Amino acid sequence: MNSQLFLILGAEGSGRAAFLAGLQEENSRLIVHVDEKAATIAAGIPPEHLVPWKWIEGCIAIGGNIPPGSEIFFMAHGRESPVTLVEGIRDWMEGKPVELSRILTLVNCRLLYENEKLGGWYDACIHFSDAVLLGGRKEVPNRWVDGFIDSYRSRNFPCIFRLVKKNRVDRPADLLIPQARRISLAFEDPEDGWDEQGNPVVELYFERDEAGRRKKWVPEISGFLDNENPLRESGDLQG
Repeated sequence: MNSQLFLILGAEGSGRAAFLAGLQEENSRLIVHVDEKAATIAAGIPPEHLVPWKWIEGCIAIGGNIPPGSEIFFMAHGRESPVTLVEGIRDWMEGKPVELSRILTLVNCRLLYENEKLGGWYDACIHFSDAVLLGGRKEVPNRWVDGFIDSYRSRNFPCIFRLVKKNRVDRPADLLIPQARRISLAFEDPEDGWDEQGNPVVELYFERDEAGRRKKWVPEISGFLDNENPLRESGDLQG
């Protein structure tokens, strides 16, 4: 029986681990970057449920065993490009008894509200996402939050939007239904990746130019996080 993979995107300090603590079950495993392991334990994830990962020669390497048929929550590094991570996950999954169930993004609304230039970084996350969870809304106008959601719905993004309150969302089981609601075709069967004219569909964010640079630019987030007050991943980003 294949394991079910849930990929978690979002910035460092957005409360990803605290949110995932409420979704963990006995057979679940949280794959977390080695740099974020201590903060994840502080968020309430039992150490025995953690499996560390890191990049080795440009590839994702997992440093532990995953029980067959389990739920896997893979938490992206909160300071790197979501595009790099998603591409790496796609490559890592090849040939493994793992199926992608859903991709979730946790949005730190205050961080984005105060740094509009991060819009492109979150655009990339949401391009790949089946569900978008909005936290960190304290001191953020409700009108801004509504406008943020409407900006994607007006462009026919099929992803689910939910508000995070005290690290939880209403009807959390809905988030774990293995039904694709994302724009991206990165994880679709290659045989289905053709447009109406019969041309192969290329994943927009994965395209590179002749020099090997990505054609679709995504801003780096580290500099914006360094300007923030210190935020721990275990912190409670309440709405």
